[in-house]
Amino acid sequence: MAVIESKRSSAHTQPAVRKSSQPKKQTRVPESLRFTEKRKGKTTIRQYRGRSFHRFEEAKGKPIDYIEFFTSGGYHSIDVSFEDKTAVHFVIEPTFNLETEYADWKTGNWRGIKQWPLIRSATLNA
Repeated sequence: MAVIESKRSSAHTQPAVRKSSQPKKQTRVPESLRFTEKRKGKTTIRQYRGRSFHRFEEAKGKPIDYIEFFTSGGYHSIDVSFEDKTAVHFVIEPTFNLETEYADWKTGNWRGIKQWPLIRSATLNA
């Protein structure tokens, strides 16, 4: 009589997949990584404890023509000029206030398109 071999695999050849009866423990996010997020138009503000990040999406995907930093006495500014003749202008005061404007330079003259609220340093936000 010939021996018949089964084509089915035995239960011992494949590892058993067991589901845990206990749910996975969720880890809490540390306080330093918790934030709130606000959107104002295309601008996103993420606020963490003692710090904040401001993202200006109006500049996304625009090729930069040049970036210029200017300083004289108590006046400091950074201009980011784009190839389409628009620019983002940052004025930085010595106490660290950031004034931001988006402007059009197509005609050769400055024409404001958008202005954001003043951003103050964390020490002045008390």
